[in-house]
Parts: sequence; structure tokens; C-alpha cells
Amino acid sequence: MSHFRNITRPIVKMMLAVMSVLTVVSCFEEQHPGTYYISSGQSVADFLEEDPAGRFNDFIYVLKKSQVWGELDTYGTFTCFAPVNDAFDSFLEDKGLQSIEDLTKAQCDTIAWNHLIRKVFYMSDMTAGALPHVNLLNRFLTVDYVLEKNDEGIQIAIPTINRDTRIIHKDDSVENGVVQVVDNIIRVSGDFVYDIVRNDSNTQIFAAALTLVALEDTLKKWHDETYTIDYDSAYVGIKCQGGGSDYTVFYLPEHNYGFTMLIEPDEVYRSYGINNLQDLIEFANDVYHQSYSAEYDAYGDKYDTVWSDQRNPLRRFVEYHILPFSIPSIYSFNCREDILKAKCRTELLDAEDYFETSLPHSLIRVSRIMETGKYNGVYINRRGVGPDGEGEFGLPFVRGVKVYGVNDGADYEGCNGYMHYIDDILVYSKDVRENVLNRRMRVDCCTLSPDFLTSGARQKQTSNNYEGVGFKQPANFHSYNSDNAMWVRSAFVANISYQGDGLDLQGNYDIMLKLPPIPYDGNWELRLSYRGSAGCGVVQNYVGDDPVNLKPCGIPTDLRLSAEANPNIRWKKDDTFKDSDGVIDEAAIDAYDKAMRNRGYMKGPDSHYTSDRAELFRDYNLIARRIITTDYFYADRDYYLRMKLVSDNLKAEMNFDYMEWCPKSVYDLNEDKH
Repeated sequence: MSHFRNITRPIVKMMLAVMSVLTVVSCFEEQHPGTYYISSGQSVADFLEEDPAGRFNDFIYVLKKSQVWGELDTYGTFTCFAPVNDAFDSFLEDKGLQSIEDLTKAQCDTIAWNHLIRKVFYMSDMTAGALPHVNLLNRFLTVDYVLEKNDEGIQIAIPTINRDTRIIHKDDSVENGVVQVVDNIIRVSGDFVYDIVRNDSNTQIFAAALTLVALEDTLKKWHDETYTIDYDSAYVGIKCQGGGSDYTVFYLPEHNYGFTMLIEPDEVYRSYGINNLQDLIEFANDVYHQSYSAEYDAYGDKYDTVWSDQRNPLRRFVEYHILPFSIPSIYSFNCREDILKAKCRTELLDAEDYFETSLPHSLIRVSRIMETGKYNGVYINRRGVGPDGEGEFGLPFVRGVKVYGVNDGADYEGCNGYMHYIDDILVYSKDVRENVLNRRMRVDCCTLSPDFLTSGARQKQTSNNYEGVGFKQPANFHSYNSDNAMWVRSAFVANISYQGDGLDLQGNYDIMLKLPPIPYDGNWELRLSYRGSAGCGVVQNYVGDDPVNLKPCGIPTDLRLSAEANPNIRWKKDDTFKDSDGVIDEAAIDAYDKAMRNRGYMKGPDSHYTSDRAELFRDYNLIARRIITTDYFYADRDYYLRMKLVSDNLKAEMNFDYMEWCPKSVYDLNEDKH
């Protein structure tokens, strides 16, 4: 019998692959990649089926009932987290079921899809935090390491998935992927993130406020039923040019909404004398009457008990705790650790990102603190550099609010988002707005749409660096025509960009985006990253608060020329400026920087490297920053930026890396080079 099986296997596998190509349906199990791999050795399915002890019999039953077995035996690239039979015994007991046959098809689908990822992850790829690729259930799995004593009494680090599933045998490599053996069923929550907060015994004061301000409907949005995409765009991919390289772009097969809740446990409130909902209402009134003093002067306490109105102080308090996208782990707020270590000079600046919250016209600064290359925490609205907060603008240190990590067991997953604990009260106060956020805000372009974040496109790690996730009309963006492609590049260390990724456009692009808000009224400067490349076009920029009547800003930017070759920029490297003794002349450099500013450009920052510590942005002759406009902006308005191709090359590229909002208080006082 075994001889017959060995002869027929290649034929069966080829037939299955051909049938898969001819059959196109929308189910998860039929969402095949564009390249069909016919295994000539042991597949994932073979590994499970041929286990001498039969440890995976129950899992095999689930995989076959969910109809993914054929894929695991024929082609593709998978990480399979394979639970042993004992894991199903516990799972069935919890569900009150007698045997594996009692599981429904829907339950088998959920279990199977939750344990499979279409990308290979060996243990060496699994750093703490969310894996940078969703599973077949479109969820991110998080990795943690717990210390346990082995039989010899020595403490060892045990890798876990979603906190309570241990990897007990690792890195079994097969022809179409890798198998990681686990001791438990990876749990998946069917609750909305709204319910996660309300049902947590540690967050009952905030939950009472959340209920009162009537955000349930908003926080129970999940799957977008109106979204459609053709099969080839989602699974075969389209070929595009980005940065002079050939990219394969895969558009999102589905569109989902996501949320991240940043919540203080009750004990944090009690430390401030806030013991119940009424105390929190009074606290919110004090903070937000001051933060929005012009409105309070106009309306008084008119909205203080109109809980659903966005001018209500308690609602403002609650909405500032809600991000309109999913962040599965605190490690996912900023760029990946390999990129952070390779590209960021953390002795000069902390890794930072800015995110718009659900409170209209508000944002938070999230910074990741590193100490001699060691992770030291993630903070919101912090001012300072490093663990001690020294050396930033000569201003007093502000600790900020720390976000709890995976090790604290505080990353709670709902079907449409995550909840993370924070260790202090988070407010968009007058001090936060006018002091902490009174700074140059460098915003990575891949954070400009909630869709880039919820989909996992931002900081995505792929086996092929030249891949991207495509978007049709992502939130905060509007394309005036369909004759172009937009995608978020996969992130890798050698990519010449701010955080190793980037937003690429190709074709006859004419794109408008809603800009991140500013924290207070005043004179602000808007800048865009600039990178010259022969395949790029000439772009006219427009800015304003009326999306149908934006004003052109200066002459078009010629993206085809390097910063050094462009006569409008006249970029020169710093070591060009030396005195008669051959010593770098800092005064001459400063004078030339000022002259460049007068021409509407700045050099790149010296706080980041082009690739793996190869060359500083400031020293790289392709890179500069274009000053789009300097004007008076209002904190309570939406502003828009339009980028329109005005040259004749209808296959032109544009590499959009980062933007900056810079206040007059910074750019007027000899802004640093960082």
C-alpha cells in the first residue's frame, strides 16, 4: 500500500493544484497565491499525518473538515502552529463537547485558519510582539517569552503565542513551510473591543464613561461589506515600479475596521482620587474646559451633560483614548526593532510616531525608548531623549504615559481591535497641546491612513523585499482618477527611507490626503520628504482647508533630479565646507542651510541612516526636504494636501516617505539638524 501511495502522490498533487487554479471562490480556503508550488518532499500535511505518535490526529480532522488540507499537501508557503491532541481535549472540555466530531464546520474553520499563516516564521524570526503577517483569519498573532524552569532547575525562555499557547517543539522545516508544535489551541475572541473594555474587571470606571458617551455603535464596526476587489489584484498581484525597482503589489482581499483602546486601570484613577464615574466626569470637565477654553468661553457648561455631543468634556476624554486603527502589540506602534537598530540614531532622538485619535483634530506622540540598544518602554506624549529624558531642546523632561507590554498580560484582543493598559491618565490637555507637542512632528507616511495600520501593511515583513500592499481609496486619501497604483512598501533595513518602508505611487497620479492635525493655532511649516529618481515625475502641490478649492504652493517639484543635481536646491555635502586648515566650518554649513531654506528646501535629518548605518540622510545627495508652505493654521480645522503629476510621463513614480509639521517656535530658533 505504501508503494502505491508513493507512486500516485505526485499525480494527485498535480491534479489538486490544477483543480485549484480552475476553481475561484471567495472562501478563505480557496484564496490561493499566484504561484502554485508542487511539493516533491514532505509537506505540512505529510508532517502532521506521518507523526509516529499520532499527536496531531485531532488537528488533522479539523483541517480536513475546514477544507484547507489540500493546500497544506500541495503548494504554498505556510507557518503551521500545530496543536497536539491534548490541546483539543482541554478545548472540547471547555466547550462542553464530547468528541472532536462534535465541532461544527464553522468552529473547524476558525481553528484551522487561526493556526495558519501564509509566510514562513522560524523562531529566529519571532521577536516579542505581533508577527508582521496576519493568519488566515486575518488576525495578528503575538509572540512573548516566559521564563520556566526545566527538569534540571535551570530557567529557560519559553516562546508563547497570544500569551497562553506555548511552542513546545520548534522549526520543523518542510517543503512548503515550517511547523511549530504548540500545547494549546490558540484562542480567538469573538467580542468587539467595546465589550473587551466593558467586561474587564480592572477597567470599570472607564467602561462606565464609555457606556455613557454612546460610542457602542462606532466601536462595533468591523467588516466592510461594500468593499470589492478582483481576484488577480488580491492574490496574483500586479507589477509596478517603485524607486526604480520592480514591485509585486497585492491589494487587500477585504477591508476591515479596527480600533486600539488605551485604558487606565481603575487603580490609576484611584491614585488621583477618582473613585467612580462622577469623579471622572468632574476631572474631564476641569481638563477639557481649559484645553478648549475658547469654546468654554462661548458655551459655558452647555454641553457638560450632553454625553453624545463631541463637545462634551467626558466624551472628549474617552475619544482621546481611542485610536481608529488596530495596533496588536506595543511593539507595533513604532518601526520594527531590526529597522530601529539599523536606521535610527537613538542617542539623538527616540523613535517616534504621531497618530490621530478619535477625538477630532487631536493626536498623540508615541515614542519608543532605547538605552544602548536595549528596549526600555513605549510612552505617549513624552518629551526627552532616552530613559532619563535629557537633551531635547533644553526643555524640562516630561515622562508621559507608559503603555503596558505583552509581559504584563495587557494586550487584549477583540475581533475588531485591541486594548492596552496605560499607567497614567491620558489627556489632551492645554499643557500637552502647547508644550509637549510644541515640536517638529515628523510623520511617517505609512501612518497617514488607518487602513495602512489595521491591514498590517505598515512595517510588513515579507520574504521578497520588493512587495507591497495595494490600496484603492484608503481612509484619509482620495484619488481623482483610477489611472494609478498606490501601495505601502514592505519594510526592510536596506530600503532608503525613514522607517524602511514607504508609500509609492505610479501612473497618472493625482492624490489628495487629509493632513494630521496640529495641536494649537499658530504659524506652522509643512514639509515633505524629497528623493530624486529618473523614473519620477514633476509634481504640483496644493494645500488648504477646503478640499474642492486648494491653493497651489509654489512652483512644481521636479522629482526626476537628485537633490544635488537640482538647480533649485543646490545641495552640497557638509564636508564641502572647510576652513583653510581643512577643518569643517560649522558656521559656513549653517549659512548654507539657511540659504537652502530660502530656496524652499532643507537637507535630510542626521538622525537616520539611508540603510544599515551606511550613510546619514543629511549626507545623501538624492534626499532633501521640500518646504511646501509656511502659514497660519488652526487646530480645529481639517487641512488637505494634493499632489498632482504635471509632467507627461504617465508611468511616473513618486516615493512618499514622511512629512513634517514644524511650529514657528522651532524653525525660527535655528532648528537642529536632527
